Amino acid sequence: MKPLTTIVALSCLIVLGGCATRTPSGTGSTVRAIMASQIIAPEAAQTRPGSDAGTAILAYKNYQGSFAAPAPQVEISVFGGKK
Repeated sequence: MKPLTTIVALSCLIVLGGCATRTPSGTGSTVRAIMASQIIAPEAAQTRPGSDAGTAILAYKNYQGSFAAPAPQVEISVFGGKK
């Protein structure tokens, strides 16, 4: 039974050897890099995307007007038949 135990132990060591890394795992550099990528630079320009108020008001009125008078629906016959 001893040779079987030795073979199993050596097999486990070989398989687990593939999990070993050469870099230290406790540095936290990955977490710091992810946190740094989520922070906006304070020296960045303070521009905001969007439009001015007049354009936004006209767009909203156009949107509201689209519900008041819907476009007429055109009936299309798919196979050329008459209704």
